[in-house]
Amino acid sequence: MEKKSSKKMLLWGIGTAGEGFISSISGTYLAIFLTDVALVPVAVSGGIMLVTSIVGFVMATITGGIIASVKPMPWGRLRSWLLVAPPVAVLFFMLHFTAIPGNVFMTTVLVVLGYSVAVTAWNFAYAADVSLTNILGSTQEERNKFNSQRMMGSNVGRLMGNYLTPIIVAFLSTRMTEALSYPVLVFIAGMFFMGAELIQFALSKGKEEEYHRENNTDDETLKLKDIIETLRTNSQLLVTLCIDLTSNMAGIALPSLAVYYYKYVFEAPAFVATHMLCIGLSGLCGSTMVRIFGRKVKSYKKFLMTVYLCMSVCLFCTRFTKAPVQFLIVNLFVHIMTGTTQPFEMNLYQDNVIYSEYLTGVNANSLIMGLCEFPVKIAGILKSVLLTAVLLSSGFVAGQTPTPELKHALANAYSLIPAAIPIMGFLLLKFAYKLTPEKMEEAKKAIEARATSEHL
Repeated sequence: MEKKSSKKMLLWGIGTAGEGFISSISGTYLAIFLTDVALVPVAVSGGIMLVTSIVGFVMATITGGIIASVKPMPWGRLRSWLLVAPPVAVLFFMLHFTAIPGNVFMTTVLVVLGYSVAVTAWNFAYAADVSLTNILGSTQEERNKFNSQRMMGSNVGRLMGNYLTPIIVAFLSTRMTEALSYPVLVFIAGMFFMGAELIQFALSKGKEEEYHRENNTDDETLKLKDIIETLRTNSQLLVTLCIDLTSNMAGIALPSLAVYYYKYVFEAPAFVATHMLCIGLSGLCGSTMVRIFGRKVKSYKKFLMTVYLCMSVCLFCTRFTKAPVQFLIVNLFVHIMTGTTQPFEMNLYQDNVIYSEYLTGVNANSLIMGLCEFPVKIAGILKSVLLTAVLLSSGFVAGQTPTPELKHALANAYSLIPAAIPIMGFLLLKFAYKLTPEKMEEAKKAIEARATSEHL
């Protein structure tokens, strides 16, 4: 029975694939949809992207706390959200890609409203998923395995969204307007998203109860004072959020910039689909390598520091590429490295769950693990600001021949700021992150001793 159960858990991460599929459509193609399909002025498009990014940021900040502080639904505190949140997200993501021809105001309202509700529901499913992943493994090796599977799913989902979007839109556009093809695409992705989360829901049956039984804990509802105390006492959590921005900047900002890069720098828009397929496979390759060889990494802190430096060098080198193939090859290395860092970055959050419980006596798993979406939304805000600044400063006009100013601005946007973020991650890991293996062992022993004394 244990072997059969183990084989079933190889499917863990399929829910993340669904999450990645539907979210990457918005994350990568909203900008080009607004400027080139809905024909929304650049300044308004930039405002829309900034507002939606801020809404996503706010919801990412509070979602984990809401899950931890409200009464659990019948199917469990965490897994219930895998059942109830996806249908709402799909419906409003479709509204998010609705354009009213000739009416910029109504298009803006529908895009912002649709995204605000969709991302709220999506965040609940995401936070539940990542929190469930943290409780599946009882050892660091098991947690690495499930984290890598989850990241494999994430990369598969991003691959599907980034690669299939232009292909499906092109196919649907022969049968309907290009503007209408986007909501239909989101509906297709949404069906996969809901089905994948249902599988994740089935796989996680009984896992929350098993976790609390093995750790001699109760599924307590966190009070507001517990949430505040957790955030106040653990300064390492803020450090972790900043470190995690590294891979998220690469995963969120670079694909959107690449769409414009191929269309206006290389003037080869047909290369976008190939780029998205290849970087998706590269990210999947990286996370698969961790799944197979992750146990050989003795210090994930040193591993992350090394990879961050290599990522920075590669990103800076993109400015010297003169052809689409050269640009793609450099990006392959970047996304392979991103795929290897993501599972280990999750270890930093898991350390914070343990360390916070050590400091406060409260298990804030869903609160802390839910915050891993925080850097994703920060990356989204940076992407929106960066892309809008590039288009406005270079005098971008949709459909016109790209100017040297636009090409130069896109090259700078792709190679400078994204290259600086990994350096920040390296410095924070080197000098600010203090949760050493020795400190974590001390924290675990203290938690075990406290749990034993409370149950005597």
